[in-house]
Amino acid sequence: MSHDFDEEAEVPTSAPTTTATATAARRIIRSGWEGVSAVKDADSPYATRLRIEDEPIIIKFLSDEPYASWRQHWMERQGQKSFVCIGEFDECPLCDAGNRPSIRIAFNVVLLASDGNHALRSYEVGPRVIDQLKNFHNDPRTGPLSKHFWAVSKTGKGATSATAHQLVRERDLEEWNITSFTDADQALWSEKAYTADIIQIPNRSDLIAIAAEEA
Repeated sequence: MSHDFDEEAEVPTSAPTTTATATAARRIIRSGWEGVSAVKDADSPYATRLRIEDEPIIIKFLSDEPYASWRQHWMERQGQKSFVCIGEFDECPLCDAGNRPSIRIAFNVVLLASDGNHALRSYEVGPRVIDQLKNFHNDPRTGPLSKHFWAVSKTGKGATSATAHQLVRERDLEEWNITSFTDADQALWSEKAYTADIIQIPNRSDLIAIAAEEA
């Protein structure tokens, strides 16, 4: 169905808004490049992975536990490169082809932005990082994971890369040019959190075709 818009039609004027209404409107209408990314992410059927670079980023865990854990194959090929291993419930063609899957664990986090355009991200980690996070979570001085904020950065490349986590208390957010992140914000983002259902499980016939590419 097409929609015609009259360019000369009267533009609705804004009624007086409360602080809560203004805050909600700011989440609907986004500004800047981060705003573009947030709107695109909201329309995606896939979880948006957290990208970690040399420069630290500030995140907030929405839960103390991962929302999904799985084994993943990585294939050097054109197009999609990562595939969930189906070996837990079926014969996996990629395993049969000699491709060894790695363990992946995913957490729901909010990537905090200085302009308030925060974004939901899937923080996917492997065995080394999950051991770090588990230790942080179980340590009463730093845990549970969702209690504080975290500055995350990466050093090195490839097999020599390492992920660093620095605890950031709420009172110190201003040092990172981040405005406050309230319990209400936590509850709002938790409603949008990813679940295990968003992980795409390939069918065996597709994996057979992909394994044949390596033959």
